[in-house]
Amino acid sequence: MSEAAGEDRSKLLQPDDISKIERVFNLRQVNTSEGHLIFGPQERNGIRQSEAAIPLDVASEIVEAIDRGAERLEEYEGWIDPQRGYVEFEVRQQGLSALRSSTIEKFTFDIHPCTHEHASDPPFIYDEERNHFSTVIRVSANDGSTCIEISPNSPLCLPLLPLDVEGRGRPRTQTTLKIYLSGSTEKTDLVRRSRELANSFLFELNVRHRCSYSLRPRVENRSQRRHGTAIEYTVRFPKTPIADNIAALFSIPSDFAMRGNHTLFYLSYYQILEHYMPAVHKRETVRKVRRLLRSLDFDEEKDSSVLKILNSVERSHGASEGEQLRNLVQECVPENRLEEFLSLDHGGHFGKNGPISGVPAINSKSGESLASQVAKRVYMLRNRIVHAKDDARYAESKVLLPLSREALRLQPDIELVRLLAIEVIVDNR
Repeated sequence: MSEAAGEDRSKLLQPDDISKIERVFNLRQVNTSEGHLIFGPQERNGIRQSEAAIPLDVASEIVEAIDRGAERLEEYEGWIDPQRGYVEFEVRQQGLSALRSSTIEKFTFDIHPCTHEHASDPPFIYDEERNHFSTVIRVSANDGSTCIEISPNSPLCLPLLPLDVEGRGRPRTQTTLKIYLSGSTEKTDLVRRSRELANSFLFELNVRHRCSYSLRPRVENRSQRRHGTAIEYTVRFPKTPIADNIAALFSIPSDFAMRGNHTLFYLSYYQILEHYMPAVHKRETVRKVRRLLRSLDFDEEKDSSVLKILNSVERSHGASEGEQLRNLVQECVPENRLEEFLSLDHGGHFGKNGPISGVPAINSKSGESLASQVAKRVYMLRNRIVHAKDDARYAESKVLLPLSREALRLQPDIELVRLLAIEVIVDNR
């Protein structure tokens, strides 16, 4: 669309059109400035915590798309346009790709004549405003009915950023994956087919070309973060002896946090708990045996007394990982530390209507000890992350994928398992 055409259409925006944009992005208009509609977030805990500036011509295209039935995807960041048979996914790129501007001319693309309208052609497009080359990857079916493209975003997926310090629009692009089918397609079928094509294409890009992209999941509100331990403002000379392996294990989660991998973030702290399970379990077994030996009715000449010791040892030897974890929490984590953590405002995260499915809620009034409830939740969440296999035993709780909407809401559970790791380390110095 030409700049003049965009300006003409932007003049036609009505209050009802602006309301459509507000609803679809969960924003509210606060101002108009320098050819932009300025929006603020509806909720302070939403993803976008600053104002967003949408150019008027882009706003017009978004309204036009909404009017023909286009809408935002439910599971991923992006848009679906059933009338056009078109889907656009926002994607993340991990690491340096072989398909970059300096080497992309070495590649050929499986392209056939089609009827779709493409804004650019492989291998790249030059952005004069940013003085930047962006990669364009496109392939098509033999009959030209379907095209798959990775390229800079269309107006629908324009990054929502504030104006710069001088009140001007910022140059903004992001990479998106576009699926073009042959004309109008029923919504459910379009979502299914686009997901299948996207998964297949991104898998082959990774395997064949070491080019790693992933679809960006959609999360309206991230879980509120409440630190499980208070921040101290006095930096002291160290007093806590830590073994090399524990020091390494405790430092690893922060690296995963920076990379946005919440499931590995969680598992890294859980690995610390696993490290201490055998020693604490053995310690508890020895304590129980000693208690039996000190019992006033213990008689080493009686088989019944000796059998009590044997049974205690056998039960200990056959304890499951879940039982060992419960014992670890009960022995090493003070009840008041759990009470203090759970008393914080986690936005209902640990309640029965919390955002993480397949794990038990924690209820201080249930009659079950907090240590037992916490251990069950931590262990079942661990299972949801690691049991990525087709096994009937785990059919009730599907695997928790690293970039799923649930994974992006794990922060309170991560803070909980971090608290457990700290208390266990301190208890076993």
